[in-house]
Amino acid sequence: MKTAIRLIGPTVIMFIGLTLIGNVPITFLLFYGWLLGVPLLERAFPAERFKSGKRDVMWGIGSGLLFFLFIFVGMRFLHIYLLDIGKLRVLLVEWGFSGPGEGWLVLVFLLVNPVLEEIYWRGYVYDRLRPRGKVAAIWITAVFYALYHLLTVNELFTGGFSLLAVLPVLLAGLFWGILREKTGSITPTIIGHGLADLGILFVYWFIVK
Repeated sequence: MKTAIRLIGPTVIMFIGLTLIGNVPITFLLFYGWLLGVPLLERAFPAERFKSGKRDVMWGIGSGLLFFLFIFVGMRFLHIYLLDIGKLRVLLVEWGFSGPGEGWLVLVFLLVNPVLEEIYWRGYVYDRLRPRGKVAAIWITAVFYALYHLLTVNELFTGGFSLLAVLPVLLAGLFWGILREKTGSITPTIIGHGLADLGILFVYWFIVK
């Protein structure tokens, strides 16, 4: 039962914040509060998982740059098919991605998001699932990590492209799970995740905005 709550909890929180309350700052507080609070309350904060060597860091940087290029360059060529820019701009204004709050939201997305998501999924949850086997741990964390992204991409992408758009999120989750297993650390996954999120921000800055 605890395992099911750990896996589905972030999706439920995201649904409550985005769909029921309809407020992005509140969603951030609830969502990141869960990602940080659950490991702390269970006294299972994966502090030891931050240890890594130079090679591990280089893996994080190299893979992150590839994700960055895949996201930004891919959307540069495909956004006319995948995005309704006008509708998206209105939605982002409603979400608070404009005016004085924009800088804070960018900082949260770029710094807080990759750290807390990796602490939770590739650190805390992965450690709970690893006794079931590395393949199961990698796949389960990746699937449930990708699940709540459906709630956001469904708002952002046109037509039936939401499922297609969440596929790279699943693949990234699988890759970061493999990287976590190989290195024993979440530092390279945080670096890679941060650079991937930077690619999304570049799409916002140079294509959407």
